[in-house]
Amino acid sequence: MRARWGLLTILGFVVCLCSAASGYGQASVGVAHLNGTVHDDSGGTVAKAAVTVREMDTNLSYTGATNGDGYYSFPNLPPGRYEIKVSFAGFSNYTQQGVVLQVGQYGTVDIGLKIATKGEEVTVVTNEAPPIETTRTEISQVIDTKQIASLPISGRLFTDFALLTPGVSLGRTSLQSTVTEFEVTKVSFGGQRDLSNIITVDGADTINTVTGGQRATPPQEAVSEFRVVNNSFGSEYGRALGGIVNIVTKSGSNDFHGSVYGYLQNQVTDARSVLTSSEFDQLRQGQYGATIGGPIKKDKTFFFANFEGQRKAQSPTYPTDLLDNITEINAAKAILGLAPENLGVLKTYDNDNGIVKVDHQFNDKNRLSVRYNIQDLRDLNVLVGNTLDGGGIGAPSSGHNEYVRDQSLAGNLSTQVTPNLVNSFLYQFARRHYDFPGVTGQPNLDLSNDLLFGKYILLRKGKKNYVVVTAR
Repeated sequence: MRARWGLLTILGFVVCLCSAASGYGQASVGVAHLNGTVHDDSGGTVAKAAVTVREMDTNLSYTGATNGDGYYSFPNLPPGRYEIKVSFAGFSNYTQQGVVLQVGQYGTVDIGLKIATKGEEVTVVTNEAPPIETTRTEISQVIDTKQIASLPISGRLFTDFALLTPGVSLGRTSLQSTVTEFEVTKVSFGGQRDLSNIITVDGADTINTVTGGQRATPPQEAVSEFRVVNNSFGSEYGRALGGIVNIVTKSGSNDFHGSVYGYLQNQVTDARSVLTSSEFDQLRQGQYGATIGGPIKKDKTFFFANFEGQRKAQSPTYPTDLLDNITEINAAKAILGLAPENLGVLKTYDNDNGIVKVDHQFNDKNRLSVRYNIQDLRDLNVLVGNTLDGGGIGAPSSGHNEYVRDQSLAGNLSTQVTPNLVNSFLYQFARRHYDFPGVTGQPNLDLSNDLLFGKYILLRKGKKNYVVVTAR
């Protein structure tokens, strides 16, 4: 038996190595890729030139060499700013600083070496991403840190920025799953169902396997950048039929950095919607948080942490036929022995998000990144005032309370096995608790395509109560 398990372990390790990224095959989607050709003044390629790539914010270095065709490749680099150094006997040393690599990018930087003269060294400084991605056919767009910070958005749910890309729109609510999830933005690519998408965070799949929708994503302040891939994406993205949202979280650097922030909205500062009744126009929304990142051990181990809380209370938007007929509706409910509708309820959202990330470089060939994030949601009276596809508008008795705790622990070990072979081992453990009870427990009394009352049907048999949930 021990021999059998030993054989299975060896086979598993071999499979990992065989599936490693040599060049482009099956690479992790949460990283960037740098490649290019080294040539001399005559255009001839330079073989076996030493190439060193250094991440400028952390001082971590990656080494390699050109092959017989003068080609070099670094397939598993964290997105960021880099310095490239190339040296070869008989040629001047070459340095290029400020090469920006974005998530999921295949950046190409070709380098020309000059015949060495005494004391000469060539240095190029830039702060732009390599414009050439000759190996890609996909249609995609990167939303970087500056765009995420500068675009105004209520609620700071950064995935809403995906809606700014061509061919992307909101997905329909009730056609997706029997479980309604209001805490996430449903995104449709090219009119396809949002269940056909893939959302990744640092390369790890963050799709709810029960509903097919996305799970909790990190707070906006913890996101470095993300790439929205509309179509024509490569096989490394896996099973997606719709589109891809590929998210990378922030990491620490050699300098301590942090932020404290807070945002406030209420009915005084916001314009009133034309659909809002003057009697029910309460709005109180506060969002606050803090970040901190820096070195645990300089040039070796780094951390980043973020906490964000949201507190919101808002009056539902009621249709006029409910407001104009509330007396008759409550009279009819009284005949049935049901409590009247309470239009004075508020929809409340008490949400907390936290993330901690640690990056460690064992040596120039082995790097480990570990991330833990948690989201707690306590949302009351959701569905009140909401319109479901193919249904009516929810009255207060049809409200639900949503309780969610979503946790994810992900680790990524990147190993340079040889100058031309890199293995990436990614592991994630995720756990989600979801509860969606009705507020009143009243039976389901709908006016088809108009109003929804109650949510539960109570059946009695002997001394036992049987509760049947009517899913929407």
